[in-house]
Amino acid sequence: MDDNELEIEVIPSPHDPVVGAHVGVRIWHKTSGLTAESSSETTQYANKRNALEMLKMQLVQVSSGN
Repeated sequence: MDDNELEIEVIPSPHDPVVGAHVGVRIWHKTSGLTAESSSETTQYANKRNALEMLKMQLVQVSSGN
């Protein structure tokens, strides 16, 4: 997966007590149109890592025809 194929957006986390805190991450794979989102972790880095893993799993499922 090429980084140029990704659009990464920081989103407000519903679990964060600080209003306006942005630690959630949504990743859009431009080529396939698939998206993955994570806001369950306490850091933006961890949410980005989770969202990337979810997106990779979706891409594998699509490529295998499931």
